[in-house]
Amino acid sequence: MAARGAWFLSVLGALGLGLAPAGCRLRPSTIGLGGTHEEAAAPAKPLPSSAAAPPAAPGPSSDDEKAVAAAEETSITASPLLPTTAEPGNEASKAATAAGAFQPRPYAAHQAWTRLFDLEFALKVGPDGNIDMKMVSHQEARFEVLAATGGTIDKLQIEYTVYTSKMTVMGAAADSPEELAGKRFIVTFTQGKPDVRDASGGKPPQKQVDSVKDDAREPLEIEKALKELAQLAPRGQGDFSKMGALALAGGEDEDTKVPVAKARLQKLTTSQNQKLALLDLGYTLTNAIDESSSIEVQVAGTLSVLDAPGRYQSSSLQGPMEIRSSEPDGLQGRGTIKITTSYKY
Repeated sequence: MAARGAWFLSVLGALGLGLAPAGCRLRPSTIGLGGTHEEAAAPAKPLPSSAAAPPAAPGPSSDDEKAVAAAEETSITASPLLPTTAEPGNEASKAATAAGAFQPRPYAAHQAWTRLFDLEFALKVGPDGNIDMKMVSHQEARFEVLAATGGTIDKLQIEYTVYTSKMTVMGAAADSPEELAGKRFIVTFTQGKPDVRDASGGKPPQKQVDSVKDDAREPLEIEKALKELAQLAPRGQGDFSKMGALALAGGEDEDTKVPVAKARLQKLTTSQNQKLALLDLGYTLTNAIDESSSIEVQVAGTLSVLDAPGRYQSSSLQGPMEIRSSEPDGLQGRGTIKITTSYKY
């Protein structure tokens, strides 16, 4: 799934920037949420199901294009998904999937990848849905392992080489500044706990720290998800455990809750001696906007994973979103969200 922190921050920031002039009592959350190197997202109990078909995910690296194209036969829906009825893998494809397929590559110094992430949401807020908001964001984040011991990352560099957002409120469009744009961070792990510093070694603002921490957690979550995929691959299909589905979503933290997480290995294909796994995903995610308001997002879609070694290629997710308030005159809103993510290695 796309960088969960990136898109939640974009939505929350847009709400704060776009609605404050309209007199809404709203403070954008300063909590960064995360996702990196690989993606996944979320659905659950139905909200308005008027989401349009998501845009195609950015293309993978050149040597994987033909393999990824095979996965694009499967259409992506915004329904709360799963369990879908996948065609049983034939015996030949099962036999071709030897034990150990889709295992994660142990992390090592100088290992690097880039995550490309695109988000688009449309939202109507206000008592009568009289405020129209839209946002389009694009992010390119480069990850590099600076030090590792026994396959475990000790030091990680994350650089947000591109991060642009454009927001439209009531027909008026404007660029929306992104704090992480053009910035580079060094994350050092001590007994599993990340310490985030900027490129000069200083302590960044807490909002940036929180967001980068969540992105830095993603490589570990990807490793967990790939290990479970490796167990399912010999069968050619099957459901992930709740923990495996959560790992595909980037994990859960105290700020972002994932009440629904489902994932399924839908099918395996082989192209040019590479195995491609197509996963169905579905999540519901919630996050607090302020003391009385919260946002819930439901997304569903697919993720393609290539073998030798296992690595995420592209994902596309879409679904409804809703803003709720515990106060009668509080902020309310409904809309849709679309997220696409791809990786270059």
